[in-house]
Amino acid sequence: MSGRRFEKLCRCFSVKYANDTNPLVGPMKKLYPVFDMLIQNFQKSYFPDENLSLDESLLLHRGRLVWRKYRKGKKAKYGIKFYELCTHDGYVLNVDMYKGKQTSSAVEEGVSKVDNIVLTLMKPFLNKGHSLYMDNFYNSVTLTNILLEKKTHTTGTLRSNRRGNPKEVTTKKLKRGDHIWRRNKNVYVSKWRDKRDVLCLTTKNHPKIIPSKTNTAYSKINQQK
Repeated sequence: MSGRRFEKLCRCFSVKYANDTNPLVGPMKKLYPVFDMLIQNFQKSYFPDENLSLDESLLLHRGRLVWRKYRKGKKAKYGIKFYELCTHDGYVLNVDMYKGKQTSSAVEEGVSKVDNIVLTLMKPFLNKGHSLYMDNFYNSVTLTNILLEKKTHTTGTLRSNRRGNPKEVTTKKLKRGDHIWRRNKNVYVSKWRDKRDVLCLTTKNHPKIIPSKTNTAYSKINQQK
């Protein structure tokens, strides 16, 4: 198929429900069958290894759309936001589209909307021994304990105001290069001070500092000592 032919098909592409009594509701109801088919094929075509990552991406779009997002400071400022679960080499395993502030069906009762996004994307891969890497938008001690019960490890940065954080770590004043950590069962929360405090959470690795031979801020501090 030529590129011109593909572009013409995209301009003519339209989705319509033949059955108006379909129980699916919301702005994505026409696209759900196609969206689900793509995700199922993604998962059938590739068997992931242990390490998975979860992050968001923005598909460039300046058209008229209720849930179009604006991200200041990004090259692609306007677009459609996706939450993506990927392998370590970038293969997409599962996707959830941001559809505005409307509530979605909860996978786990009593947890936040962000936690439910993670649990929804990870649902086909729970209880299989995977290790999930996320940034501080998603990570929390509550979510980590839920995933650990489902045989899934978690590693990533952590926000200091998350519920369940150990106060002796978050309130501790550190000098540049200092490091502190606490453990509750198999959950480690650590804080390291560089130009600012950096909090991390893990259930897989021991939170220790490994001096680097490269010319980093931490190595300069050690050389000065």
